[in-house]
Amino acid sequence: MVGLLFGRSRRRSIFSYIPLIRWIGPLVSVAGILVASFFALTGRIDLSKFDTWSEQADDSAQLASTQTEGPQHESSTVPRSPMTIRVATFHIQMFGDKKSQTRSIPQVPGVDVMGTISHLIRQFDLVAIQGVRSNDVLPVQRILDLVNELGGSYTATVSQPIGRAGDTECYAFVWDMQRLRIQGQPYVVQDTADRMRREPMVASFMTVTDPSDTREPFRFTVINAHRDSDSMSTPATASEVNVLDDVFVRVRDYEYGQTGEEDCILMGDLNAGLDDLQELAMIPNVVSVAGDIKSDVFRRKTLDHILLDRTMTTEFTGQTGVIDFCQDLRLTETQARTISDHLPVWAEFSIYESPRYQANASIPQSVR
Repeated sequence: MVGLLFGRSRRRSIFSYIPLIRWIGPLVSVAGILVASFFALTGRIDLSKFDTWSEQADDSAQLASTQTEGPQHESSTVPRSPMTIRVATFHIQMFGDKKSQTRSIPQVPGVDVMGTISHLIRQFDLVAIQGVRSNDVLPVQRILDLVNELGGSYTATVSQPIGRAGDTECYAFVWDMQRLRIQGQPYVVQDTADRMRREPMVASFMTVTDPSDTREPFRFTVINAHRDSDSMSTPATASEVNVLDDVFVRVRDYEYGQTGEEDCILMGDLNAGLDDLQELAMIPNVVSVAGDIKSDVFRRKTLDHILLDRTMTTEFTGQTGVIDFCQDLRLTETQARTISDHLPVWAEFSIYESPRYQANASIPQSVR
């Protein structure tokens, strides 16, 4: 049995050229079947102060549970390959205590809400989740219990509630420990100027490969972001999209300074079409590999993205996709809406590090 692990963190010294953001970490981690759920609020790490190191009492909890079981765009649930990992973003609408305990709904027969969500999670090696509405880890723990009840090793890390008064939610990363290992401590970025309603969560991972294989495992950092739809009406100078480009560049620079790793992936519900990414689309070589995939439950709007630098993250195989609740799971629109108003969007990567190249980013191919 894997029990709860509690740790302490200390403030980090970091580049003085990052006045925009400060970081929270370590956050709550999830991993154990028979343990109760815990939630710990963590301290803040102010990176704008250059030589500040001090001990701080931070709690991090890790829960373990038991496992079960692009760009070419694919819309069906395709089996995972041992040579690649499949990484997804999934905004689970209003995912709180009530929804996480819901299996059936009398008014909407024929759909198993949590059973369907757990089935979706099992299609991927890593899922960046937005929309967790809770002050503890119980909703995510319930996902793990269902995902792993057939025998497996999925685990998760959950942020503290983020947002403004009366409108907070948590981020989560859920991953298969047989395929991926988390690297270092996850953290949340916060802009002191309060230009973002929900500051992104960041975590780094490394693929699990055969120890006898001399090839380097793929290491990468994921920025989990949720841009509020209300911000779409704000002027471009105040748009959260035009803050996210700073976050992407500075997180990548920070991680490179710490570990030498340049593979950075920003994914999440950006509530923006491909033509509305503004300054995010102006970062050299950074593209949304999900392209114009319609990711709302009715397949009418492009809302969710997976952005990366094609010249840096050459481990990307060119495969992306979406799971359509109606087409792939044979749900009605009414049934589909009980799961979420967003569909999970994914991209595929090699489990091994690849050489960098300077060629222009290629255009994803689509299979609808």
